[in-house]
Amino acid sequence: MEREATVMLMVVLALLATGVLIVYSVSAVKPGGAEVFRHHVAHVCIGLGIMAIASRFNYHWFQKRAVLRFMMVATFVLLVAVLIWGDPVRGARRWIRVAGFQFQPSELAKVAVVIFLALKMSVNQKSIQTFRQGFVPPLLTALFFSALILAEPDLGVPIVILATTFAMMFVAGVRTRYLLASAVPVLGGVLFLVVAYPYRIERVLAWLNPWAYSKTKGFHLIQSLAAFARGSLWGMGAGAGEQKLQYLPDAHTDFIFAVVGEEMGLAGTLATMALFFVLMVMAMRVAKCAPDLFGSLLAVGITGLIAFQALFNVAVTTGLLPTKGLPLPFISCGGTAIVVFLGLVGILLNIASQAQEPQRQLVPAF
Repeated sequence: MEREATVMLMVVLALLATGVLIVYSVSAVKPGGAEVFRHHVAHVCIGLGIMAIASRFNYHWFQKRAVLRFMMVATFVLLVAVLIWGDPVRGARRWIRVAGFQFQPSELAKVAVVIFLALKMSVNQKSIQTFRQGFVPPLLTALFFSALILAEPDLGVPIVILATTFAMMFVAGVRTRYLLASAVPVLGGVLFLVVAYPYRIERVLAWLNPWAYSKTKGFHLIQSLAAFARGSLWGMGAGAGEQKLQYLPDAHTDFIFAVVGEEMGLAGTLATMALFFVLMVMAMRVAKCAPDLFGSLLAVGITGLIAFQALFNVAVTTGLLPTKGLPLPFISCGGTAIVVFLGLVGILLNIASQAQEPQRQLVPAF
């Protein structure tokens, strides 16, 4: 599938170029911005190198038992370690420093869970429609690692992991009635995690009426909406945005899409979303034509991680969801996320290089 691989590569490069441009625009007026921009470019270069390696590395290597066991154990150890020795930032421990390098173990956990579930559900096809062996193990695996990330605390990444897990289970053939029935307690658990913490309740109230919390939890959303309003249809021009001048918090990370809206306008935001849509379509084409079920599920999982996180970020910055920090894939400044997402694209490209048409149809069981 050379065409799909080429389109995916071109789309990712376009998204990266957009991110570099916007991060440069924000960092030019941000205290210490030069260092921020250098780090972003460095992580983009590292990520591109990893993507190139992953695209040449046979994805079936992940099926080796020793590799899978090491990956899962290492992920568990890192998630526990960050709770103990992680660097506290805004009351959360999500970053850990190893050998002079700082990274987020939760980003690695997303990859580990997707690879593990893809392998286990592909080899467990004979009992995939049963409750005990087909439905419970994948869900418990996702819940286990999500619980470790929730302890940081971080609610955004677990939501992305669980949404991706449900998508993979659906494609793998897990009975739809099990998925629909389990969605109720899962959503109930998310609701409980919101109401159990006062700062999360305040975020929801600020989302419903941001102007009543204009100096606290509603400040992010108000400034984000102001950026979109100022951008209008065609934007103020690259580098001409004003919300980044200490008005819009996290303008280079979680709310970078608002800067895109201000400087590139509605046209720029729609073009950005169109790029993500094209990437998802090409990735699902690869999933459909992968040489085996493991490759198909792996491609679906990677697509889910990118799609759900992008949708989550766009929904937050436009006020469709309460404020929660998650970087926009390929665009936001975030070292670990950039490197991990580019590595995932490399795996997609490798699956595409082995895919052939026509292939079997993926028909979920009802």
